[in-house]
Amino acid sequence: MKSVSLNDLIKTTKKSKSTILRFYKKNPEIRKEVKYIKRKNYYPLEHTRYFDSEIMYDENKQLLLENKSMKNVIDCLMDRNSLQMRLWYMDWTYLYTVAYKSERNKKSCFRMMNGLYDSLIERYGSRTEIRMFFTTEPFANRNGYHNHFVIYISNESIKEIIMDEINQYFEYDRVDSRPYNPYKAGLFYIAKDGLVNEDWDILGNNLKDEATNEKWKD
Repeated sequence: MKSVSLNDLIKTTKKSKSTILRFYKKNPEIRKEVKYIKRKNYYPLEHTRYFDSEIMYDENKQLLLENKSMKNVIDCLMDRNSLQMRLWYMDWTYLYTVAYKSERNKKSCFRMMNGLYDSLIERYGSRTEIRMFFTTEPFANRNGYHNHFVIYISNESIKEIIMDEINQYFEYDRVDSRPYNPYKAGLFYIAKDGLVNEDWDILGNNLKDEATNEKWKD
């Protein structure tokens, strides 16, 4: 972790010496991160964010969103029979969002998701178990719909290959992907609404086995 002197911190944050020292006096836990080297204090460079109101606003906004997501998690887990809870207990590998370049309706999005799954099963189904859960939602700022989905790939050795395949499938669209993290509540976000008719689907052939997993037995 890079550290800077007090003078450098003053120049970077454009705050007075008294303001900075007052901050550390009020926050002894943060003060513990300051290093004392050769009779001088050196401050972690990342501490500059504490003196930037815009950064602190963004971090507080993100914290509020995470707290809201956690509330959704708790609400869903209280209902043992909810679809969200069943899905949460399953293993997932990646979380995706697909924003299509063209203006697609619900049925078109449904066909795209099923087409992706069928393509992956045809090419890799003999080498790995693949499961998908997707939802379809309208854009907030333009016409048309987009998809969120989670995918499970049992064979660790071909995960990157399948990711490349997915990116090629959506080569003209904007795709955001990240490793699935059950603590981030992403699955509860994408399942928050739209779970009717063609707005969602679960694609995979081991769902019955998953539903009778020990986790679901009283």
